[in-house]
Amino acid sequence: MRDAADIERAMGAHADAVWRACLVYLPASDAEDVFQETFLKYALHDEPFRDDAHARAWLLRVAINGCKDALRAARRRDVSLDERVERLGEGAVDAEAPSELGLREVLDAMSALGDPPRTQLYLALCEGYTAREIAGICDMPVGTVYSWISRGKRRLREVLS
Repeated sequence: MRDAADIERAMGAHADAVWRACLVYLPASDAEDVFQETFLKYALHDEPFRDDAHARAWLLRVAINGCKDALRAARRRDVSLDERVERLGEGAVDAEAPSELGLREVLDAMSALGDPPRTQLYLALCEGYTAREIAGICDMPVGTVYSWISRGKRRLREVLS
């Protein structure tokens, strides 16, 4: 763990840049969390930096990655597909999402797809996973995942049009 003087020096020199980077990605309330986590990681990072520019670049990269992680987590906290289907069954339609009316059609079209591409398409479109993450989940090459997602989207367009 770094000593307090080193942490204070880094915060004095780079806090504004890290804060601005966080605000580019997130609202202030979420940016505060990522900002604090970034300097906590700095405090726990034992490896020495070549110079001050290296430390600044490291802090910015950690902050930006933290922001991207926060955005991904927020996307995954959205209302689940199951909850939407349940609300549709109750006759409730979310005013913010008028596309709920066509949800049943999309779900039926997804069910009609074979597997693959149904799994890869679901993970990408509904759960927000990247192709690289899906490749790990499905144990297949990234290029193959891209192909299945593309084919699945094309089939969905054909069925829904």
